[in-house]
Amino acid sequence: MPRLPLPLQAALREAVAARFGQPLRYPSHCDALELELQQNAATAGRRLSPSTLRRFFGLVDKEGGYHLHTLDTLARYAGHADFAAFGQSVSGLAMQETYAPGAATDIPELLAMEQLAYPERLLLGYFLGRITRPAQPGGAAAPLALQLATHPAGQEFYVESFVDLAHLTGAFGEVLTTYLQHKHTPEAQLFGNAALFLAEFLAEDEPAWRRRLAVVRALPVPPEVHAFPQGRRAFAEIVTAWHDAPDHVVPADLLAHIRQEAAAVPRTQVPQAPLPAFYNLFPAGYHFFVAEGLFLTGQFPALLDWLSFTNSEFPELARLETNVFDQLMRAFQAVAELRTGLISARAPHLHLLFNLETNSWLLDYFQVHIWLVELHFAVGTDAAEETRLRSHIKEFAALYGMPFFERVAGQIGTA
Repeated sequence: MPRLPLPLQAALREAVAARFGQPLRYPSHCDALELELQQNAATAGRRLSPSTLRRFFGLVDKEGGYHLHTLDTLARYAGHADFAAFGQSVSGLAMQETYAPGAATDIPELLAMEQLAYPERLLLGYFLGRITRPAQPGGAAAPLALQLATHPAGQEFYVESFVDLAHLTGAFGEVLTTYLQHKHTPEAQLFGNAALFLAEFLAEDEPAWRRRLAVVRALPVPPEVHAFPQGRRAFAEIVTAWHDAPDHVVPADLLAHIRQEAAAVPRTQVPQAPLPAFYNLFPAGYHFFVAEGLFLTGQFPALLDWLSFTNSEFPELARLETNVFDQLMRAFQAVAELRTGLISARAPHLHLLFNLETNSWLLDYFQVHIWLVELHFAVGTDAAEETRLRSHIKEFAALYGMPFFERVAGQIGTA
């Protein structure tokens, strides 16, 4: 769990204490706060254990950081939308006071400071990602976001870790374009160009994604290149083959090549300490993007086969705790089983598939995947739910400039 900079933790302690009505100095105060959090409308019944609260308020000596679930809950109790919104309100003060006088105060330089451990840099990058997002979809990239894209530490801990897919056709696309101009390693070029291909494909800008695909295909891919950009390249090949096939079926030889490539993709080295599901810290990243491509193009027999292969290759997926990629693959599998006749539309309890409250920046984009999953199960069984979901998907597609998702929704239930 990432450690929280001390001034920021102190500010959140003070904000919670102000709402609670007094400083939290005794274990009994934490017991009372636990009950209040469960009953408070702003925290929606979220539970934090007394031991977590005692540790947060310094009543017990224990090293370690805090789950984003803990920070979001306390920030909501204090009157903010979430921890990122709280951090935005105090970020200038917190960042200045965290470092000794005379230390670098330029924000990209803060990410590079050796005093920060790897998880702390990830959390700071997450923080910066949240506070630099445009207020509305389609807004321009913030100057700080573009500055981070030019700095080595900003590139690693902001651009490559906080991947803002919801704004890929807008502000984050600008960030990636700047990033590509300043980081020329094969991995960075594949990462940035494959992500921009996704933006152009979802926008259904065929001339642009055709040009981008040629760039992606021409890039060198050394053996050590991370699984995520390689997975995005495989995604590009799957959706292109689907787009170009008269029957919209991905060729078997391409799937065989992808499976062969999967064996050579390096395994992601995940830090031992528990961390939120940051974009590039999922052990089966290549496999996720292949599954996403097969799901969005309706290749359900192939998807079922691929997920069986994935689960056999990565048995640790069964033990992951609240990971957006893992749980989405479980949801994809439920749809594949439905569409291949292995289960009925009423079989899965969909609310059990999604426990993703700590991944809100990813869910801005993957929420539409969840709606598509739910739509598969609503078609023919719940007309009102089907109408609601189609409306949500249409609105998302228009708002974020991604009409491809509306096309996918339109094909569900037509076969």
